[in-house]
Amino acid sequence: MPKRLNFDKLRESLQQLSLEQARQLHTDLSAIVQALEQKAASSATVTANRQEVLETRNIGDRLYQLERIRCGKVGCKCAGEHGELHGPYWYAYWRDNEKLRSRYVGKRLRQVE
Repeated sequence: MPKRLNFDKLRESLQQLSLEQARQLHTDLSAIVQALEQKAASSATVTANRQEVLETRNIGDRLYQLERIRCGKVGCKCAGEHGELHGPYWYAYWRDNEKLRSRYVGKRLRQVE
């Protein structure tokens, strides 16, 4: 298990930076955060042939997706390759002990626990 970072010591060290060093660190950290957000969004995006993802948002430790879905009922308007999908509806996705979990949120985005 990786050693836990001591943020108090890190904050103390950061106070010793010059303005130029702090600006460079800010640029570097911004790039790291952006790369991590893109990685999280792309690796966690859930797609299948029964849905169409319209929008993706990361809020907290959850990935929220606005999706149009195919219910799978025989004779439904969404049936078939060119059927009209239901929605759009928001769904929340997260990992729990390496298992992907999901929860229906509704037509309006709201944070779920």
